[in-house]
Amino acid sequence: MGKVFTESFQVRDYELDQYGVVNNAVYANYLEHTRHQFLHAVGIDPAGVARAGESLALSELHLRFRISLRSRERFRVEAWIGALRGARVVIEQRIVREPDEAEVLAATAVAVFLDGAGRPRRVSREHQAMFSPYLSSDEEA
Repeated sequence: MGKVFTESFQVRDYELDQYGVVNNAVYANYLEHTRHQFLHAVGIDPAGVARAGESLALSELHLRFRISLRSRERFRVEAWIGALRGARVVIEQRIVREPDEAEVLAATAVAVFLDGAGRPRRVSREHQAMFSPYLSSDEEA
């Protein structure tokens, strides 16, 4: 297993639903924010990719809910690279409640590098090198 990127949060009251738990749609926001912070941490600026006329687009997001978070609970979101395949970057993520380390959810996000015409393009060697410390498997582009 490679390195794991971590971002910490605390549940805010406006993120709760009528049952007093975090609304299921809010979890996607936590995951997205962490993916963007992760990309910045490895040296990839998503806005910079867009300015270059290309994009890194989310093509899939799979969530497996385990338990719910409640008001003011602290938690962390972890992210690492599950695989690099062709144009795809598979980002594995977990949300873990603190301090008891209970897994809240597990997620898999698939992002695709697209060229200026919107067609998939292979993950560049430069980007592969940026992701490699966080790669959990031997699968590469």
